[in-house]
Amino acid sequence: MEQFDAQKFYDELDKYFAGFDNEATEAFLRQELDKADNIGMILGVSSSCPTCNIGKESECLSDEERALVLQRSQARIAVLNEMACFYRGISKWEPCISTFKDLVMEMEFSGLQESEQYALVLINMAGAYRLLGQFDEALDMFGRAGAILENIGCTNDYDLASLYNNTGLVYQDQDNLPKAVEFFEKALAYTRKVEDNEAELATALSNLSLAYYRTGDKENAQKTIEESLSIFEKLDDGLNPHYAGALNTEATYCYLAGDYDKSASYFQQAAEKTKLIFGENKDYVSCCRNCSMALEKKGDAEGAKKYAALADAAQK
Repeated sequence: MEQFDAQKFYDELDKYFAGFDNEATEAFLRQELDKADNIGMILGVSSSCPTCNIGKESECLSDEERALVLQRSQARIAVLNEMACFYRGISKWEPCISTFKDLVMEMEFSGLQESEQYALVLINMAGAYRLLGQFDEALDMFGRAGAILENIGCTNDYDLASLYNNTGLVYQDQDNLPKAVEFFEKALAYTRKVEDNEAELATALSNLSLAYYRTGDKENAQKTIEESLSIFEKLDDGLNPHYAGALNTEATYCYLAGDYDKSASYFQQAAEKTKLIFGENKDYVSCCRNCSMALEKKGDAEGAKKYAALADAAQK
């Protein structure tokens, strides 16, 4: 029987991602899930069998059978994890949540419910719930993930930073700004500990800056966005979507402070970077319109007309 080759799977998946063909990528993932499902199926053992949890001693499986079921479960976990994140990335929410639920069930079948890997899956699933606007579900899962990481004594600063940053985003979406600041500050503290993590650090600073500003703490908002931009400028490869967001944030601050010249410049840069990465999407349109407003306030009627026209053309 053919064994699941995890490295081969990830290498092939990377090629599909590089091709930017979502239909082909989805077909490949479904094909690989079918292969995983077929491993050891001759045994007639499935995740629905309560006595066959391979994370504990089982009376109904021999050692050889347990090895096959373990291999099947590990293969399913690998494929389901990539599939769930793929669906989240292309905003297919129904299959995304359904796949995450299958993944959680499979991990519990494998006895991984107190592991760091399981906690990270909960964090990713919570992020999907947040994007769906289901904030209570998101906070519940973030809480469960945090409890697991605490119970196992997790010392992975990157994982803890991700947990706190994403929890802060939920509170920000709920307009619970004091809680958002609290979690963003925790996230920043852990992010600073991670080596070679400048892009994540700059993003964490940008998130915290906006939360500061919305609570009225303009001094800390300005300090953190300036630190964020200084980091992005040093490592800019033109492809970091969060850099565009940070530029947009600074542009907004400048506009509200009455510095329309700087505001227009930052909005222009944000529009250019957004277009480069995402094309002429709604964020690009917003940057162009805001740039037009800043230029009009500055007294540059011709420039204002140009960026208003760019926004109009992108919306057609």
